Amino acid sequence: MKKHLAPAIILFLITLLFTFPLILHTNNYIPGFFSTDEPYGTIWNFWLMKYASDSGISSQTTNMIAYPFGVKLFSGLLVPYPWLGLNYLLAVLTNAVLAYNIQILMNFFLSAVFTYLLVFFLSKSRLAGIISAIIFSFCPQHFTRSWQHLSLTYFQWLPLVLLSALMLYKDRRLRNGIFFAISLLLLFSFDFTIAYLGLLTLFTLFFYLFFVNWRRGTLKEAKIAGYFKKASWGVVILAVLLIRQILIIWAKYGTQSASAYNPTHRPFEDLFAQSAKPLGFLLPASTHPVFGRFSEQFIGSSLYGQSFTEHTLYLGWLALALALFAFRRRKENLYIGFFIFLAVVAWLFSQPPWWNFFGLKIYMPSFFMYKILPMFRAYCRFGILLMLAIAVLAGFGLKSILERFESYKPKIALTILACGLILFEFWNWPPYKVIDLSRVPAVYYWLKEEPGNPVLAEYPMDIIGPNEMYKFYQTVHHKRIINGTFPGTPAHKIAMTITKLSQPGTVNILKQMGVKYAIVHEEGYLKGESIDDKEELDKIRKDPALKLVRTFVAQECPQKDIMCTQNSGPVEVYKINEK
Repeated sequence: MKKHLAPAIILFLITLLFTFPLILHTNNYIPGFFSTDEPYGTIWNFWLMKYASDSGISSQTTNMIAYPFGVKLFSGLLVPYPWLGLNYLLAVLTNAVLAYNIQILMNFFLSAVFTYLLVFFLSKSRLAGIISAIIFSFCPQHFTRSWQHLSLTYFQWLPLVLLSALMLYKDRRLRNGIFFAISLLLLFSFDFTIAYLGLLTLFTLFFYLFFVNWRRGTLKEAKIAGYFKKASWGVVILAVLLIRQILIIWAKYGTQSASAYNPTHRPFEDLFAQSAKPLGFLLPASTHPVFGRFSEQFIGSSLYGQSFTEHTLYLGWLALALALFAFRRRKENLYIGFFIFLAVVAWLFSQPPWWNFFGLKIYMPSFFMYKILPMFRAYCRFGILLMLAIAVLAGFGLKSILERFESYKPKIALTILACGLILFEFWNWPPYKVIDLSRVPAVYYWLKEEPGNPVLAEYPMDIIGPNEMYKFYQTVHHKRIINGTFPGTPAHKIAMTITKLSQPGTVNILKQMGVKYAIVHEEGYLKGESIDDKEELDKIRKDPALKLVRTFVAQECPQKDIMCTQNSGPVEVYKINEK
């Protein structure tokens, strides 16, 4: 293993460089960008785990949000239990922000390491392994995921499960079978979208091996039947370990109509909006400091896609060029043929349910898979499988180029140049893609010091979905809030009736719910163009049932080039009159 130490160190340093300055502020910063507030909800989950542990209360059911009804956390059941256990352990032993960052940094590093080991196993070239690792782990797709969804950064299980499956194919010894079973368990232990991607990868591999050996007439010599039998034991072990959660999820299927908030049945229309578009693969990420502004103008177009995070799928022109060198040798190498096939399969799966050519529908795999697995809607995420295939092929392509040189020095020089160019293609700062969580608006420090345990209502009321920022602020003030409700729940039905704080009857309902303070965010009413919202703010200020007790001025981030949670417009605190 000593020969792999230097590549591992290089990949670790690149991880720190591409996520900089995260390593300097792991207790205060998280990776992030303008596009979403979902990371705040994850931080809140970690905080609640530790808060519940320290307070001796349940972290599975809580009335800290959606008060007084409360919510059942993780009730969607699409969070695998092993990952829940890891999150709980990290949250209790460290803190919410560090628990988040440990996973982010670990996932980038392990994605690189496992890709390196996969390509080294296939090509016996460390240089090929390094460039493949860089392409896969530090691609824009991985970073946009890290700025929105923690669970979707666990890409490392994709190269790992492939490595274990190919090692078992080459050598049927027991230790390789155990390795394959462990990799399968890891694949299904963190995120079910990652598991879906990995399962498709394995099915593609099995089909490819069967087809190639059948075509060559070598099914018996390759002992394909024995290989499938060995591999099936890994699947059996996995099913036994996860049987409880599988049965619970299965029981949920079809019990509710399709909805963005029903994790087991997503709307079919989402498959069109969240499918891959051609320019997403070909244009540099909009976060690139040099090329980003050019790409930015295409976001929202039919050729790129509407979502910044979902449709940033850039493969890299140099990676594609290197992959073409491997394509020329596809007949010479079984593995090159497989990764070309995987690239085609991944691309087809990333497409919308159908292509429409002058009224003629050509159905794509997502149309049929939705009928089996309606929990999945963002098929553009299959772009990461295409990225893995291109990364591996690029490693083979670089190897074929390096074989033309006899001396090791030009090989090193050419590899460094290629890695440098790829890293430049994937570069994402300045500005830094981190969010400073060290400070929040001053109103929440004031609320923290309020005696007792007053119930709060944050306005504007969040009714489309839980306001993750309201939840995040709770990690500082520790007071119960009526916000954070989910559509379809009793708490949300009540929230729908009190969206206007000035409306007659709202204050009485708030009293019945035990609310003491209404926190009014001026920006929430003034940032839009709605005249009704502006009039509502004026009515709140004139409502005799509300007593203004504190006013907090607008605050800005301490560093202009780094986003922060302290940034806030003016905030007013109203006490609900008890009379």
